[in-house]
Amino acid sequence: MTEAGPGEWIDLSRCDDARDVVHRVAACLAQGGVVGLASETVYCLASSALNPAGVARLRALRGDVEPRPLTILVKGPEEAADWAPDVPEVAARLARRSWPGPVSLIFPPPARSGLLDRLPADVRSLISPSGEVALRCPEEAMLREALRFCPAPLVLGLVRAADGSAATTAEPLRNLAGVDMAIDSGPTRLGRVATAVRVQGDTWSIAREGAVDAATIAARAGRLLAFVCTGNTCRSPMAEAICKLMLARRLGCRPDELEARGYSVVSAGVAASRGAPAAGHAAEVVRSMGGSLDRHRSRPIGLDLVRQADRLFAMTADHLDLLLDLAPEARPIATLLDPEGRDVPDPFGSDMTTYRRTSEAIERMLASRLDELGVPGGSPSA
Repeated sequence: MTEAGPGEWIDLSRCDDARDVVHRVAACLAQGGVVGLASETVYCLASSALNPAGVARLRALRGDVEPRPLTILVKGPEEAADWAPDVPEVAARLARRSWPGPVSLIFPPPARSGLLDRLPADVRSLISPSGEVALRCPEEAMLREALRFCPAPLVLGLVRAADGSAATTAEPLRNLAGVDMAIDSGPTRLGRVATAVRVQGDTWSIAREGAVDAATIAARAGRLLAFVCTGNTCRSPMAEAICKLMLARRLGCRPDELEARGYSVVSAGVAASRGAPAAGHAAEVVRSMGGSLDRHRSRPIGLDLVRQADRLFAMTADHLDLLLDLAPEARPIATLLDPEGRDVPDPFGSDMTTYRRTSEAIERMLASRLDELGVPGGSPSA
């Protein structure tokens, strides 16, 4: 390693096989080195969490004025609880919906022992001076592969340009003595730091603004309720729209303010085409209640929605069975809309009176479900 800059500089655009570079990066990290490389957001310094000297160099190179925690990299949302035991529900949602991606989650000092406590004591004080735990699951392929092949946990710190801003190219690495290897992969994809979110119990706050805005974080942090029927043109869109009206009434806000109040409501179909409007009578019934299905377009249920949802409400037992065939892991959160276990009758092809009776049945069922979810206020009637 030279005094002027990194010991080894690798221009990824000139490499025939990026896999070889990944293995070299992982080997350098495993041997206690500090590597400069790109994430999807900005350029970072990485070090093995088991190497005190490497972590100390990383922290010194990062040049912190305040003792912020170094970011610990994880492979996926399921690893969050290993480092921050008793992950709050809001943090679990953010991890599930944001990772891999440009969001770091900062947890208060854990009340119970986790993987951080298994690191050498001198490393723990460098990674987490205040006891807070910062976690991130990166999206950038090089960083993910290095994490996969390195036998030890990795920690990350920002590389800063001459003006103090986060580096979006590899150039600032050229002047960093103390870096063993630098990987130049060109400008970063997003060109902004990761958004850092501090989680405390059931609340969250933006600790650092970045690539994901506060409105998106709010939507990801809230409960996602999904309603499922066959074609997503009658029952499930009605349930979605009625649920939004009832939630808004209970929370004292407009339906378009629900995400800011911690709720998202969607619908889908187990045999739906994509892009069909709501049935005319369904739209008319919802309109008479003060809601709207004018912008509704049908969509098929998919694994992404299943995995993001907090609760899945099926209109019939057949819908529930098909849903669980698609995603058996959804069993803990999937149930019939009717707490008494009955199907919601299909009004398709019927008259307005039938649609109105269906909407009234959905409303009664929703009242019980919202009570179960602990949503305050409201009454069964619209």
